[in-house]
Amino acid sequence: MREIRRYFWAAVVVAAGAPGLGAALRGQWGVTALSLVGGALWVNPWLGPWLNVWFSAEQRHRLAGVGCALCLGSLLVAVWFDVGMGWLLVGMAAFLAAWDLQTFHAQLANVSHVENEQRLVRHHVQRLAIVSIAGLLVGAMGLFFRVSLDFAVALGVALLAVLGLGYVVYRFSQQEKEELPSVTPES
Repeated sequence: MREIRRYFWAAVVVAAGAPGLGAALRGQWGVTALSLVGGALWVNPWLGPWLNVWFSAEQRHRLAGVGCALCLGSLLVAVWFDVGMGWLLVGMAAFLAAWDLQTFHAQLANVSHVENEQRLVRHHVQRLAIVSIAGLLVGAMGLFFRVSLDFAVALGVALLAVLGLGYVVYRFSQQEKEELPSVTPES
């Protein structure tokens, strides 16, 4: 679980830092503050027991939800202020990775026993890295190459992409069922 925490922290730092830095370079200090406050609130349940002095565990998790929403909101506000799509692409990829890692951690926390937990985490992080890098590459291609398509062609390409992604997810899930260790739910 400690390994997931490190990856989560790194992802949140990039998710809040990339749009925050892009906004700071454009002089949009409000967007920078929104992004950094969102990141700080998002990681607050992971900071340790010293926050228990001020907030209960339930309040800390609510603040984390607010922080997650603020991080996403800062990305949306940064689009409005034309911060730069490169910063936002990196921030959004990191945001999605952090959200996935947070969900994965919560799922593992609800399991009483995991055989070979490090292997499970390693597989998850490797696949998340592949998807994040592929998303960044496709997003970067979309930023640099302009293509004009008719609506019907664009709709067909989008449908093909959705079907292809569904197939990839299906194959990954089938492969995981064959490779990953078993887990026992908590009673």
